[in-house]
Amino acid sequence: MKYYITTPIYYINDIPHIGHAYTTVAADVLARYHRKKGDEVFFLTGTDEHGAKIAEAAAKAGKEPQQFADELVPKFQDAWKNLNISYDEFFRTTNPEHEKLVQQFVSTLKEKGFVEKRKYEGLYCVSCEQFYKENELEDDKCPVHKREVTKHSEENYFFLLSKFGDKLLKKIKSGELEIGPETRKNEVVGKINSELEDVSISRAGVKWGIPFPGDPEQTIYVWVDALLNYYTASIIYSDKTLTPPLTPPRRGGGPEWPANLHLMAKDILWFHAIIWPAMLMAAELPIPKKVFAHGFFTINGAKMSKTLGNVIDPNDVVAKFGADAVRYALLREFPFGEDGDISVEKIASHYNSLANNIGNLLQRTISMIKRYNVTVISTEAEKSLIDNSVQDLSTLDRPRSRDDKIVKIDQELDQLDFMGALKKIDDIAIASNKDIADKQPWVLAKENKMEELSKVLIEAHSNLGVIAELLEPFMPETAEKMKKQLESLEPEPLFPRLEE
Repeated sequence: MKYYITTPIYYINDIPHIGHAYTTVAADVLARYHRKKGDEVFFLTGTDEHGAKIAEAAAKAGKEPQQFADELVPKFQDAWKNLNISYDEFFRTTNPEHEKLVQQFVSTLKEKGFVEKRKYEGLYCVSCEQFYKENELEDDKCPVHKREVTKHSEENYFFLLSKFGDKLLKKIKSGELEIGPETRKNEVVGKINSELEDVSISRAGVKWGIPFPGDPEQTIYVWVDALLNYYTASIIYSDKTLTPPLTPPRRGGGPEWPANLHLMAKDILWFHAIIWPAMLMAAELPIPKKVFAHGFFTINGAKMSKTLGNVIDPNDVVAKFGADAVRYALLREFPFGEDGDISVEKIASHYNSLANNIGNLLQRTISMIKRYNVTVISTEAEKSLIDNSVQDLSTLDRPRSRDDKIVKIDQELDQLDFMGALKKIDDIAIASNKDIADKQPWVLAKENKMEELSKVLIEAHSNLGVIAELLEPFMPETAEKMKKQLESLEPEPLFPRLEE
């Protein structure tokens, strides 16, 4: 099976923060999980580099927009490298092939009668590069950036979104367009029923953008350009000839359209779940199969803000705790899809929990296996037992056969329940640690009950092999270290004690 997963392409007028990392880590776990199942995966992420906001920031820095973008892009690439993100391509919207395809797509919308030129007046936020209605403002300010909006009037090209309400509802109802979680789906349906209006897809006076086809005075609105990356990537990375445009790409090493899953934060769900599929329908192209919006972070209970100085740089926490512990903490702290709180202290708490549970189980098990000269099954043999079946290992009141070792987290990951999957893995280690504490191999050794002792330690070793396999998508480096130690029987701390 082919599996095409995307994160949003992140707007580069900022350094990567923990919110960007959250989406990207979740996508990476799914990509690794599907590769492990044998699926042909294409995982796309990247940067959104056009628009007035970038031009304004570049001018303040005394640089040309392209130079400004070129200098910021490596910050995202370095952050994803530090977090061990296994993307297949890093997409940039300043890619010349993308720019051509965006113009071709917009031309198609025009030719099919879904674009009109009109004068528009509204309340505009430069940071969002978006117009708002008065009832959408909070204290007369942008609800996202909390900055003043300005009245702005210009003649733009509009996409006739209002023509697609019934079609969108039909596809959502049938499940052809799956939107998650359920609360977000309900919000989308409510918006379609109440306020589906035509949307501007061009800007006058914004030079840093893709020229609007047939009108050199206008550029294509940055969010149109950004949304189209998911589709243009399927052409760019699959068919370098780019001919003919707007047809599904040939089968090849790249992604096949439509995408299986778009992951994003809830503030851009409107674009992804309504405008994006409507544009694709207008161009007579397939729509993505699933759109899922996760919630927002607070940091120690406060909204993440540069002004408050509480933005967490993923590079900083990776340097302190390691990539795997950060990946684990982000997905273990609260359910994916809901709002939640994170902090450096909470990441540290998860690090210590990992050390006390899985780390402790590995260290004590291998140490006792060596001390008492116990013969164990190899991790390669154990690996063959981890398939697509499920077995609850929450209690370990009896020695289990090897067939009982088969554990499944497929259901949790298919439902994007990362927290539930990690809890199931944690529970195996908790139960195994309890089994050792209850049966006390060191006492069995004194009593010369070596057969009973061997069963306890073989059981623990086997459980650790299961844990290593299941952790691989979440914590790839940790999983590899566990497998090597289980094979060599040379224990080393998985999560060394942190300095204060």
